[in-house]
Amino acid sequence: MLRVLRTAKSVLSQTFYLDGVATDATGSVVVTITRLDGTAVEGGNATGPDANHKYTYQFQGRDVVDWLVVTWAATVSGDAIVLTDSIEIVGGFFFSTTEGRAVDPALSSLTKFPESDMVDYRAQTESECERICGQAFVPRFLRFTTNGTGQTALMSPVALIRSIRSVKVGSATFAPADTASVGYSDAGMIYLSQGWVPGVPSGVKNITIELEYGWDAPPIDIVRAAKIRFKSIALQSRSPLPDRAERVVQIDERGGSVVYGSPTTEKVGIPEVDATYSRYPSPRPGFG
Repeated sequence: MLRVLRTAKSVLSQTFYLDGVATDATGSVVVTITRLDGTAVEGGNATGPDANHKYTYQFQGRDVVDWLVVTWAATVSGDAIVLTDSIEIVGGFFFSTTEGRAVDPALSSLTKFPESDMVDYRAQTESECERICGQAFVPRFLRFTTNGTGQTALMSPVALIRSIRSVKVGSATFAPADTASVGYSDAGMIYLSQGWVPGVPSGVKNITIELEYGWDAPPIDIVRAAKIRFKSIALQSRSPLPDRAERVVQIDERGGSVVYGSPTTEKVGIPEVDATYSRYPSPRPGFG
């Protein structure tokens, strides 16, 4: 999964392997990009292969937050192969990779820490923070399908809804005016609209909703804490004294011991980071 900033272009890449060996395709590699509902976004032939048997495609960007599916179709050694990637179009990042590298001089090395690794570490940092806090700190997109309950409200999987983009009940898609009448709350509740009278129709997986959610931008203390966590992930097993060291206990003149914080499902194990994340509990009642 690749996260791309809204409106930004990005170079996508893919390599085909046959029995673990990178292998060139016969003929063109066709790239198709669609939304989760199957709507076509763009596509064309990939460029390549290069000396490392890698193919690339220039994604032209998208002006709204979204989730996209990328398929790479090719013929390799006589077999038709289709590989799939995902793109999450986001409204922002916690920090740039340049800002992330500036946290520690060791991270400035492009050889030891390639840009692709920095992007992955940042995505891991953001996902972990938002899972612990139960909320997104930048604008994101969600498409989910749920059961109709016959009630006048639904609980979405996320908090801090920003807008409802589309609603589909059974085979009927709401008109824009009906979609605009759907209410929602910071806790993630989605309320009755005129299309749900007298309640959300009962059924199994009969309601599909697309929405945007999250903060406009992360608060400064979350950014600072996330940078500390980013550094700890990037330098894992490289630092003699990890960031999760809570204190050093001196036993005598011959030495001492280090007391480490323990990561859990709700903590990363770094006291300063955990203290910051704990200040932002989920808006969803009963979360965790």
